[in-house]
Amino acid sequence: MKMFIIQFQTLFFSSDKFRAYVSFVKTFLISLILLCVNNEFLFSQDEADTSEYKTESIEVDALKGKERSTPVTFQDIKRSEIESKYWMQDLPMFLNGNTSINSYSESGASLGYSYMSLRGFDQKRISILINGIPQNDPEDHQVYWVDVSDLTASAEEMQIQRGIGTALYGSSAIGGVINVRTIDYFKRKFLNFSGGYGNYNSKRFSAEYSSGLFKNGFGLYAKIGKINTDGYRDLSWSDNWSYFISAGLITGKKSVIKMNFFGSPMKNHLAYTGVDKAYLDGEVTGDKLKDRKYNYLTYPDETDNYFQPHYELVYNFQPGKNLLLSNTFSYIRGDGYFNTSYPVFYGYDFDYFRMKPFFVQDTVSYNSLYYKRNDDGTFYFEKGKGYEIVRSDLVSRLNVNNNTYGWFPKVQLKHNNEKGTLIVGGEIRYHKSEHFGEVTSGESLPPGTPQDFVYYFYNGGKRTYSAYVNELYRITEKLDAMIGLQYVYHRYNLSNDRFKPYDFSLNYNFFTPRTGINYNFNDKLNAFINFSIAKREPRLKDIYDAENPDSKPNFRIIDTLKGIYDDPLIKPEEMKDYEFGISYNSYKIKAELNFYFMDFKNEIVNNGQLDNVGQPISGNAGKSIHKGIELGFKISPFSQINFKGLTISGNLNLSDNYFTDYREVSGADSSGNIIYGNDYTDNKILLTPGVIGNLTLNYSDDHGINAYLSLQHIGKQYLDNSENERKNPEIRNQNGYVEKIIKPYTVFNAGLSLNILSLTKTGKSLKVLKNVKIDFKANNIFDALYETSGSISGGIPYWIPAATRNFYAELKIGF
Repeated sequence: MKMFIIQFQTLFFSSDKFRAYVSFVKTFLISLILLCVNNEFLFSQDEADTSEYKTESIEVDALKGKERSTPVTFQDIKRSEIESKYWMQDLPMFLNGNTSINSYSESGASLGYSYMSLRGFDQKRISILINGIPQNDPEDHQVYWVDVSDLTASAEEMQIQRGIGTALYGSSAIGGVINVRTIDYFKRKFLNFSGGYGNYNSKRFSAEYSSGLFKNGFGLYAKIGKINTDGYRDLSWSDNWSYFISAGLITGKKSVIKMNFFGSPMKNHLAYTGVDKAYLDGEVTGDKLKDRKYNYLTYPDETDNYFQPHYELVYNFQPGKNLLLSNTFSYIRGDGYFNTSYPVFYGYDFDYFRMKPFFVQDTVSYNSLYYKRNDDGTFYFEKGKGYEIVRSDLVSRLNVNNNTYGWFPKVQLKHNNEKGTLIVGGEIRYHKSEHFGEVTSGESLPPGTPQDFVYYFYNGGKRTYSAYVNELYRITEKLDAMIGLQYVYHRYNLSNDRFKPYDFSLNYNFFTPRTGINYNFNDKLNAFINFSIAKREPRLKDIYDAENPDSKPNFRIIDTLKGIYDDPLIKPEEMKDYEFGISYNSYKIKAELNFYFMDFKNEIVNNGQLDNVGQPISGNAGKSIHKGIELGFKISPFSQINFKGLTISGNLNLSDNYFTDYREVSGADSSGNIIYGNDYTDNKILLTPGVIGNLTLNYSDDHGINAYLSLQHIGKQYLDNSENERKNPEIRNQNGYVEKIIKPYTVFNAGLSLNILSLTKTGKSLKVLKNVKIDFKANNIFDALYETSGSISGGIPYWIPAATRNFYAELKIGF
């Protein structure tokens, strides 16, 4: 197995071999088309009846929310909706519009570095699972969707759980849980080709094949795709390949084994910085539409180059009617780098890169900004040495190599005449990493600087062990109760810091219970209550930013000689979640109303600023509250045959998110005394809109027509925790003050899909060709100018602008 993994990695990390692989796949797909015409191999009519077998993957479904039974609030997205709404957008942008979700992309469009929040919590605090396997990075908790580009096209279904949810392993679910289960190729057979084009030179091409279930129990799915765009903003292009290969075997009627391989080799130009008010208002060139697209990262090769292949092995076994055993193994490898330019006006001296300044004999041979200056602005001169060069324009390369191994065993037992479902499981994850930065070029580097000079190097690591138990029991015909308990142990370690004497490990132990009941009043109305506790450890970078030469570990007491690292200055966050919901479901109306109250201690919050690689800087807030109301509905107003496919759906989140006790911790002095910063008590929490609302009018029929018109409204957001300097109104009254807010916005989108074959009798009679579908998407159809995210740098607000009106069209052919 190890040799297979090495060979597979070599195949994809070599660009020549990857091109050869793509050529092979093209040949393979052409062969499939020819075989398809013969209709003997791909779509033979004598395949086994899948219904005889347990093909659902227990590793996802065992803890999946079930309507009128599980006491949590959730939303399911089925394959039909995925096919209707997906075009080429990253998963956060695809999910945008679902209850309490707010998403944005740094490119301003729908591809590239994309992020989402759920109930105002960013995706570092959302537990993301693919086929039951945790996806949040063990060190920084982030999910980089560019590394799994086009994954949505291979999804069978998704479930969004809001609040702590039912996932008892993986990254701690503060805002919620998102489960993605990939295609069930045992139940589906098709050969699809698609190609699309849209604004900003956006293109997507893909080919995918699903075999269905053969008589020998074998099944296969394969997809290859290419997505690229220039992006709405300047220099925000993205160039991604994607692949997904899965093979499975059902043995008898009791077990199934699957192997999945997927990934997305990519190269993106970075665009994590927003624009200031002058660019946003068109004051730079006089053309607002041009200025707002500006990207300060103008170095042509300021790019991210990364590949993260995923390897999954799933084995499910049913030894008896009420007993199911599941074992899932995973290996996620990440390898790549991104280039970062440091123009001299950024203010980084040579000592930041661990290089020494040098002396020259005049003040004209080098850029005047490279010289050290006296306090009065004159050139600094040292007798006997000369004028000192202390900085330069330069480019660095930040390299990272990640390896994460996981084992996720589960046992599910139905008991007491299937009234109860007991799940016992665990998680073992081992993560190791290597990080190093190199100065690759510069205008005036110190003499003798070696090529690719390394200025930081360290190894990171994390081990996670957890065990959990969950019971869902039907007490009466109307009453279900759930109780669950998880124990998890995390151990961070940082070692081999090449330039500093820091070498430490840090342990976290958490017990987190959850409990709730669901009561069904009748066959239409039900309600639930839930109480759960979640705890989450800080990121490794919150504890120590080893890439920054000026930083030191965030411990109150440090003695490197004795190996003492005591009393971390950033604590784990703890949240008590109280939820109540009521749902109504009838033939014409489906509606739900939820209330939540989330009480935090030591919430880990962002401060509105970004570090040197575009990631938010965060710290602890003493106490804080997130509370809100969620409303969701879907109405089918007509039962007549001509209009039965017309639905009106929508959702609304009204929330209040604020600190009840928050003084920033800036660090500790040499005696271990805490140094406090700003007091944000009673302020609103940054980037948590008080209103998130969506409304959709959708029509679909049996003649191959599907159309929708959607509206989204996002309320005001604050760019930092000062709540636009609420406690310092005198600052707001100063000349030139710029408000630190994202203004509310409303945007409309529309889509139309036509299946040409279903519209004609001739098309319906074709046996080989299943569909010829034309999809058309219109985004921001009323051309609104709005911003979706932002940050603060040096007290100045910067905004990420969203794309103006844009279109996308795609042709899909299915056999």
